[in-house]
Amino acid sequence: MSRINLYFFIFCLISPSLFGQKQLEAFAIKEKIIIDGKLTEIDWEKAQVAENFTQLKPSPGSPATQNTKVRVLYDDEAIYIGAYCFDHVDSISKVLSLRDDLNANLDVFGVLIDTYNDDQNGFYFSVTSRGVQSDAKVISEDFNDQLNLVWTSAVEINQNAWVVEMKIPYSAIRFPKVEIQNWGINFTRQISRNREENMWNPISPDFDNYLAQCGNLSGIKGIEPPLRLAFMPYISGYVDHFPKDQNGTGGFSRSFNGGMDIKYGVNEAFTLDMTLVPDFGQVVFDNQVLNLSPFEIQFNENRQFFTEGTELFNKSGLFYSRRIGIQAPYSVLKTLLEGNEYLDNVPSSSQLYNATKFSGRMSNGLGVGVFNGITAQQFATAINPDNGTEREVLISPVTNYNVIVLDQNLKNNSSVTFTNTNVLRAGSFYDANVSKVNFLINTENNNYSLSGSSSLSHKTGEIDDPTGVNWFLQAAKQRGAWVGSISYFEEDDTYDPNDLGFNSNNNRKITSASLSYRNFQPRWTLLNRLITNINASYNRLFYPNVYTATYLNGSATLVTREFDAAGIRFNSSVTESYDYFEPRKQGSFFVRPTWFNSGVWISTNYQKRLAIDAGINYIYVGRNDWWEWNYRWSTRLRLTNTIFLIHDWEQSYQYNSEGYAVPFGNPADEVDYILFGNRNRINITNTLNLNYTMTNKMGITFRLRHYRSGIRYNYFYELMPDGRLEIRDYSGLDVNGESAYNVNYNAFTIDFVYRWIFLPGSELSLVWKNSIFQTDKKIDEKYFNNLQSTLENGQLNSISLKVLYWLDYQSLRKKSATRSK
Repeated sequence: MSRINLYFFIFCLISPSLFGQKQLEAFAIKEKIIIDGKLTEIDWEKAQVAENFTQLKPSPGSPATQNTKVRVLYDDEAIYIGAYCFDHVDSISKVLSLRDDLNANLDVFGVLIDTYNDDQNGFYFSVTSRGVQSDAKVISEDFNDQLNLVWTSAVEINQNAWVVEMKIPYSAIRFPKVEIQNWGINFTRQISRNREENMWNPISPDFDNYLAQCGNLSGIKGIEPPLRLAFMPYISGYVDHFPKDQNGTGGFSRSFNGGMDIKYGVNEAFTLDMTLVPDFGQVVFDNQVLNLSPFEIQFNENRQFFTEGTELFNKSGLFYSRRIGIQAPYSVLKTLLEGNEYLDNVPSSSQLYNATKFSGRMSNGLGVGVFNGITAQQFATAINPDNGTEREVLISPVTNYNVIVLDQNLKNNSSVTFTNTNVLRAGSFYDANVSKVNFLINTENNNYSLSGSSSLSHKTGEIDDPTGVNWFLQAAKQRGAWVGSISYFEEDDTYDPNDLGFNSNNNRKITSASLSYRNFQPRWTLLNRLITNINASYNRLFYPNVYTATYLNGSATLVTREFDAAGIRFNSSVTESYDYFEPRKQGSFFVRPTWFNSGVWISTNYQKRLAIDAGINYIYVGRNDWWEWNYRWSTRLRLTNTIFLIHDWEQSYQYNSEGYAVPFGNPADEVDYILFGNRNRINITNTLNLNYTMTNKMGITFRLRHYRSGIRYNYFYELMPDGRLEIRDYSGLDVNGESAYNVNYNAFTIDFVYRWIFLPGSELSLVWKNSIFQTDKKIDEKYFNNLQSTLENGQLNSISLKVLYWLDYQSLRKKSATRSK
């Protein structure tokens, strides 16, 4: 290690003790503060000043290039923060963004508040130079920006600075019911043109937990946690147009909905969230793909009720909220079919009657979370291709979903967590229960950690009532220039958390190790940081206990002084691997050849008006003429201070790849062996995102995505008992003489959203959704001809208007009291 790097490594380790924890005292006020961004009230001059910010990026520990002065006031209702962000008026960013979108082109001032001073649970509030708000719930190093709190702010730009004024009501945060408050606090500032991130209390770049490196806010006393009660009623209306089907049926449908969300602060620490007859019809489309693997695809959760305030429920990785009302697990669906039946007319969602979240953290650091949701029954059609018969199938009865979490904070940012998920289904359907304990133990300086977990799954109502287990243990060095870990994971063949969780596959043993070198101040003048890592894993099956694969992967990432980034990466199999999942038959396996994947990528500075992301990968496969490659090109263009455009184009190619032959039709000839195929596949994804921000409370987002996947089979194999393939004389044709395996799949979706936050917490949204999902045999069509024929296939259009209004009990009480006077 060079002398410069050694000095920096020592700096990272001692910086908290070297600088100490900065102190700031809040000033109590009696007069009303008007939130106008001017800071003209005399109390602002009386308050203590926080200044002397230091850089986190690009030069950790160096003084900030621009001065920032912050003051904190408080009264019985709220905490007030005023900041002078000194700068040249012509240099201040004029870019507008959507709420919670802190892109690199913005000048931002923010505050981190750790009200329990436990270094693990806090809040983040920020405002841009154009007055756009952002907020987040902070759990250690994780920022959940799906949280939308109700608070006020204003920004004023003068000749010397842009001035921020915030009012954060106590109803927006949680804090202990004690006479004297002792909060952790830190102030942040982003200066976009310098690509600079500054902090009031210094942050070590090798330690991601910002809360553990906060300063201390004192002086707040005699405040009471308020009654936190808010009602959020909504009304919505939909007009849908359905394209005509083969029977000529189509036309319009209309619907009108209403419901309510309720937030109730049970006490100073715990909050009850309820949603009654929710409406998720305006949620954006999933990124649908054509799946040939034996595993289920995991999609992102986009419903706000399930993304806001779910940190506790997600900590153990057992809670996959899309199971609730959207995505029934395959383990349930496959038990409903007979013979060669398949499901059709599967509804995309079922009605969620209600859902409740109860969560909070006690003063002793114990976090408690309880979730409960009830969904309506769902029906689909089971079709037998052998005789053409159809029958209605109940695929999901009325179902109750429940999650319980107990999470205890320990010293040194350590914790231990217990999570239980329970699914109860009406009627003869089986029920499921999963429990998990996981822990994290850090050393005093957080340099080293020991973490682990153990889970137990159990199903009742099935013939054998299966029970499954898994466990995991990891030791890691997590701070400094060199970091790394060793771990072991084991999961038996009956462990299944998928009734309310997500696990792509079980039955595995994995031993892995990783090593990484991180240099945040390289001695090379052109670089801002350098990060390299290498990982290795040795894999076996749990049952039978046999070898499956050994993998090796690594990467190197560098960031220049101009904040352009580039990297290389590779991953490979060290030996042939033995895939026991691809054959879709218990006990069979497929011998995969050795392979090597290498790639390079670049990403130019996002703070420039035009930025580019690009990458290319090549995969060498050690069998016959099997090879693959893919590339991606993304253009990020800020047309004006209010219009931002991102265009992504991705293509991937597979030639002579081998895998299980998945039919997309009805083969004329049956086979009595496991059928594999040699195939070519081309995937194209074309995405356009356009953001037009009219004001700091109003904007339009437009997202268009077209995904195309074409698969052509060259010939077919039989999978032999030794896992090798033997060519078979099999046509793969259906009764019409067309391939039952070739497919051309298109998914075309549009999401257009107009959003207006007309009052804090209240908004109006107008949404247009357009979708086409098409499967045909036009594999050889050129891209634009294929796109045209897709658009001619008939589109589902939905236009909806939704109004959500925030009614706060405290505000209503004050207004009522004022009127009575």
